Amino acid sequence: MKNDILYSPGYSIYPGDYVPLLKAEEIEEELKHSHEGEALFPPVNITELADSFKVEVAIPGVRREDFLLHTTDNILFVRVLNKEYKLHGAERFQLHEFNYECFDRHIVLPENADAEFTSAEYKAGILRLYLPKTDQPSKNRPTTIVVY
Repeated sequence: MKNDILYSPGYSIYPGDYVPLLKAEEIEEELKHSHEGEALFPPVNITELADSFKVEVAIPGVRREDFLLHTTDNILFVRVLNKEYKLHGAERFQLHEFNYECFDRHIVLPENADAEFTSAEYKAGILRLYLPKTDQPSKNRPTTIVVY
């Protein structure tokens, strides 16, 4: 039996059974209404390796299904919508510095990074992406990235 979700237009077929739980429109709408006036920017490291670039983003406490990653030109968009993260009204914080319920981070990638063949994994609160290098500036097409 054919899985209509995996074979529908707009989805690429990936090994395994990954099917995004969230749609881009849902995240866009939620981002409009959350954290007004408050910017959440998780720390990012970009390391140049011999044949690729490694991008690491520290994002503890979310599930890989909560990520929506995509690139346009040389911009990496890291979006998270963690609907299960809710602050309890009874909690009285003395210090409250992290909240990864919902955020949108844009990261400028090196010109010679090929975003079309990016691999991504999320382990121990760190999102790691590997982008192959090209010999010349890359003309990246819009690409959706699956997190494994």
